[in-house]
Formats: sequence, C-alpha cells, structure tokens
Amino acid sequence: MLIAKVDAEAPNAKAVAQEQGVQSYPTIKYFPKGSTEPVAYQGGRTEKDFVAFVNKHAGTHRAVGGGLDATGGTIAAMDALVEKIVAAKDGVAEGVADGIEALRKAAAGEKESKFAQYYVKVAEKAKENAGYVEKELKRLEGLLKKGGLAPEKVDDLTSRSNILKRFQLGSDTGKDEL
Repeated sequence: MLIAKVDAEAPNAKAVAQEQGVQSYPTIKYFPKGSTEPVAYQGGRTEKDFVAFVNKHAGTHRAVGGGLDATGGTIAAMDALVEKIVAAKDGVAEGVADGIEALRKAAAGEKESKFAQYYVKVAEKAKENAGYVEKELKRLEGLLKKGGLAPEKVDDLTSRSNILKRFQLGSDTGKDEL
C-alpha cells in the first residue's frame, strides 16, 4: 500500500487534480489495487477515522500510531479451527490431532498469508509441550518491549503474538495452553 501527498497547486499536478475532480483541500481518495477508480474519503479528520477507513478498504490491520492491531497476522478461518483445538484440549486427544490436520489443510489453501504455516507450527509444538504457547508469547513480547527493531520485524513479532494468543484458553480458566 502506498499513501501519497500531492500538491494539487504545483504546475505538474494541476492536470491530475482537475482530472480527479479535486475542488477543495485536503481531498483524500483511495485507489484500490489495480483500479483507476477512486473511493472518496468522506470520514472524520482524526487519525483514528483515517486508519479505520484504510483498514476497511485496503484489508489492513493497522492501529493508530502505525502498529498492528490485535487481528494483525491472524486468519479468521484458521482462528475458528484453533478454537476447536483449544476446546478439544481437555481429554480429547483425538480432537486435537484432527484439529491439527485441519489446520494443515487450511494452511495449504492460504497462499496469500505467510502466517498460515505458523498456526500449524504452534499447534504442533503446543501439543508436544504444554507450556509452549505461554513461553513463546512471553519471549516475543519481551523482544517487542526491548525495542530497537525494524518496523517489519515489529509487525512480524506482533502478528506471531496475535496468533499465539488465539491458542490460549479463555481467561476464566487461566492461561493454559494445548
């Protein structure tokens, strides 16, 4: 995604501004990938309003300030499978194994997401080691708190943390893992 500022009063931009129907400033337009037809922004002028607009139209998961929100990196279809695995955890080992296999199949179909395989990895490691999710989440959160990371690395660690949180049981039962 690219966000650009255009000085519509500049000599080399006046034609573009006229072509796009810019009549007042600031005018904000969103061009979906591969499209020459813009979506006009009519929302509020706060960062929160603008971020919500961009997330809705671009399919991103940004929070105010530029970081990722709690859904960044997650995949709804795989989250549903994780819920079944976590629910099957207590006394239904067969259900956990079936859930992991379903995750593998779902990950194979998720060509666009680099995090699909991470769901499978977490499920497999959590099955082998009951403390894996909590320990790994604590490690990733420690790296994030330490700071000094490139923005891409912050996004990666935040996405992985968001996925790990999907594997935690509800707060009423504590923070047990698979």
